[in-house]
Amino acid sequence: MKACWGSSATEIATRDELRAIAAAIRASGQPTMLFLEADNGKTLVVGLGHEESVLTFVEPDGRSFHSRGDVEREGFLSFLCRDQVDDFMAEMAVPVADAGVAAEAFVETAERPPGVTWEADW
Repeated sequence: MKACWGSSATEIATRDELRAIAAAIRASGQPTMLFLEADNGKTLVVGLGHEESVLTFVEPDGRSFHSRGDVEREGFLSFLCRDQVDDFMAEMAVPVADAGVAAEAFVETAERPPGVTWEADW
């Protein structure tokens, strides 16, 4: 599985490798979107570096889903995403611990992780 963030990319296969990347992102002080690209064409994108996270899941055919938190919540969370800062709706925010569990599940299964409420983008 390929892990990409900012201008960095590497291959990972274990939870420990994922945790090391997540720790480095948090230590950078710049909230960042981590792209996890599986060999089966599925991608999970996880926001790291805030007290909350946002997630996006993309199927090989282009169908995409985003995490759904409190739909009444207003505002935005900003993350570095492919070398530019992007804003994500705060209603997408989920606890960072849930996002971590989802990312670890994706590394193990390469499937859309359970434990997150997903909403289709279209």
